[in-house]
Amino acid sequence: MKKKLISILAAVLLVASGCNENILDVKNQSAYDDATYFTSATTFNEGIVAIYSCLLMPGLYSRDSYFIFDLLGGDATNNVFLLGDLAQLQDYSFGSSQPQLQALWRNLYRMVLRSNLMLDRLDTWDPTVPEEQELKKQFIGEARFLRGYANFMLVSLWGRVPLRLDYGTNIQDAPRAAVADVWRAVEADFNAAVTNLPVLQNGSNLGRVTRGAAVAMLGKSFLYQKKYPEAETELRKLLATPYNYSLDANYDNLFSSNNGRSSEVIFNVVHGPWQGWGVGNAFYMFGGQEAWGGRATHSGRAQEYGWNDWNNVFVSDALVGAFKYLDNAGQTYTDPRAKLTFYGDAASGGDTDFCQGCPPSRRRPRPVYVADTTKGGPFVYPFNSSNTVRYNWRKYCIYETREQSELPQSDINTILIRLADVKLMLAEAQIFQNKFAEALVQINDVRRRVGAFEYTSLGTQANAVTLLQRERQIELGGEQHRWFDLVRWGVAKQVLNAEKRRQLNREPFEDKHVLLPIPQLERDSNPLVNNDVANQWN
Repeated sequence: MKKKLISILAAVLLVASGCNENILDVKNQSAYDDATYFTSATTFNEGIVAIYSCLLMPGLYSRDSYFIFDLLGGDATNNVFLLGDLAQLQDYSFGSSQPQLQALWRNLYRMVLRSNLMLDRLDTWDPTVPEEQELKKQFIGEARFLRGYANFMLVSLWGRVPLRLDYGTNIQDAPRAAVADVWRAVEADFNAAVTNLPVLQNGSNLGRVTRGAAVAMLGKSFLYQKKYPEAETELRKLLATPYNYSLDANYDNLFSSNNGRSSEVIFNVVHGPWQGWGVGNAFYMFGGQEAWGGRATHSGRAQEYGWNDWNNVFVSDALVGAFKYLDNAGQTYTDPRAKLTFYGDAASGGDTDFCQGCPPSRRRPRPVYVADTTKGGPFVYPFNSSNTVRYNWRKYCIYETREQSELPQSDINTILIRLADVKLMLAEAQIFQNKFAEALVQINDVRRRVGAFEYTSLGTQANAVTLLQRERQIELGGEQHRWFDLVRWGVAKQVLNAEKRRQLNREPFEDKHVLLPIPQLERDSNPLVNNDVANQWN
């Protein structure tokens, strides 16, 4: 009887639909698309936040970026626990299908796409309320900044890349643009961001980009193109009103959970604490963004790099060695930043204890180190040059306040630009204009903050460049700058092969490695790019 009734109902519906073709064409009143959704400050804000979310996606700052650029640039080397494709980054044996590099490309272009969408929609929004008019201006500035940042990364890493600047024609098959054209687009975006962004972001907006971040990225863009006078002009602005940046008196504070409020930070990626399984997955950093990862925003770096956790990498011997050099009197000197950058032995200058702020607790056995269960810290760092506890990262780790991470859930923000970086970029622009006295001021400011001796002179331009390069290496070690520095200075092959010869007993860096391989995913989907790739690389 039940089957007979269902058959009758089906027949009735079929007849009815034959009489009226539109009977099932019922409009979903809650449906929306890119043309209809963005109508208010609230929905536009959601769209802008979605651009920022790309910074926490694969290839970028939830996980992959620190592996990619620390290994490529020689700040880190793999421990035995770093297996599979990640290990290929340190010896340059990767190719066009390297997962992390494909993810980086994909999500930089996702950032471009989302920025283009918001700029297209914002152009149609005509708010009448003054507060919303200011919000529209800010939203435009943020979208232009984030698109500029994505293209800055693309041109720096791959050279000629497709330039997609219009949502309406954001076609898949786009040719590679000339490097100069991409840089012009980057400059235009950062200039527009400077015009539209506020000087400060407060309250719930803390962490969103500001005018100072746009000025810093514009100056950095000029520096990377060797436009030294223009770079100096922009970077100098950050040392005067209306900006109020200053070097943090506490170097450690820059790599703690409090760093988002540091007076030194100009542009960072905000990480929040993991809120529990009911909100998001602690392991979202492995690719679960916008899917099974939920709204998680934390970073996995502290656990991935942590010597008493997953212990995937060491601080490279090259970086450790850079902290020892000659002082003004020609005597061997150990830079005080060694102790603030890595754990090691007394001879290296690294920190020889940990857990300065750990309270007494009942602790379960640790993977590497088990302390007295009745006492708080500090504890002796168990350095052993022959096993997996060698020179290990202190920066961005949690071992001064906790013995171990329970999960990859660090809320320490990833700093992309801070004032010390700006001062050293400014010094570089001045050195290449033979303004040695002015450059000396900037370098000594950075050194004075950590109690390092101050240089009395930079000497010749060649000597000044050498000092500047070392200063960037040790001040910014483990902050993913060195790969970009070595490549733009034109010394990557020379420097990295010398380091790899000592580490691997071979020289794996080839001329082609100064640019990353065009990802296979782009070659497979875009014939205009695929036909423009030389030697199966770039």
